[in-house]
Amino acid sequence: MKEATPDELFLYAVRVLGARAYSEAALRKKLARKARPEVVESVFQRVKGLGYLDDQKFAEGYTRLYAGKWGAAKLRRALLEKGVARSIVEQVLAEQASERNPEEEALILLERYQGRHRGEKPRAIRFLVNRGYAMGLALAVWERYQRQTNPQ
Repeated sequence: MKEATPDELFLYAVRVLGARAYSEAALRKKLARKARPEVVESVFQRVKGLGYLDDQKFAEGYTRLYAGKWGAAKLRRALLEKGVARSIVEQVLAEQASERNPEEEALILLERYQGRHRGEKPRAIRFLVNRGYAMGLALAVWERYQRQTNPQ
């Protein structure tokens, strides 16, 4: 494998970041495949210094992208797997929690994806829990969904 020069690695990093956002850990891992650790670190610091890379902004964008589709638990798990620091993840999720209503989001998911649960309680609960919603919230949303779809 040919070792990339610092300039080549920098251009590669900018091109990669231009295609999509990366966490700091993910980009560092990607760059490590192309060059020696000291070259990777210098390019990494240069990219970060120019403001092209920021875990806080990455986490905020990621949570905005998946808000309404995933609950807080799944978002937390996904961001931690991508190498974002726990403190940043918790801060972003706390900020987002004040802007969201997870019960409304879960109810919308049940209404939108009726084919996934087919009106069956266990399937609906499993669907919501797998999306990162708490069990208690999933049960409450199911009851509300039942009241809306079967008014008596």
